[in-house]
Amino acid sequence: MDNKLLLQDAVSKLSEINYESDNVLRQQRLGAIAVNELVARFTADGDVDDYELIALVLVRFRDLQVRDYAMGLATDENKDQLFNLWYWLMNIAPTGFIAPVACIFAACAYETGECDLAHKALDKAFLDLPAYPLGLLLRRVFQAAWPADSFAAMRAQLHPKICATLFGSSI
Repeated sequence: MDNKLLLQDAVSKLSEINYESDNVLRQQRLGAIAVNELVARFTADGDVDDYELIALVLVRFRDLQVRDYAMGLATDENKDQLFNLWYWLMNIAPTGFIAPVACIFAACAYETGECDLAHKALDKAFLDLPAYPLGLLLRRVFQAAWPADSFAAMRAQLHPKICATLFGSSI
């Protein structure tokens, strides 16, 4: 079976977070832990073939806390690896799951000075989900030519808050 089909099959077996349930935080936390695992495996091997893990990350990226948690992981030490990871993930994500990771990649690309690539990633996000809110926000930010270092400043402020929500403290 083709890799894209394996991933699509794995995604189809998962459900999104049920915000009416009592375990929303647990599902968000497991999503963030899956992101950590994906980052660790990709960093070690440059590829990941665990389609259940990839699918879980893609499905959990539909949750704002998990998506924003992933956006906040970038540091000076890992930003090149994350650039490669988000690019890879954006290109293997099935339709309907591209926009969140494309926006994460767009922010990463913009921050590293790859503005054309950032805009192309947003185009890809809009092809997937035309009114994706983060895509709309990033398009305005890019068009306003915000300084790239403003993303690092926002991460420094927001990521500890997201970690505190998900895990009870920053990690």
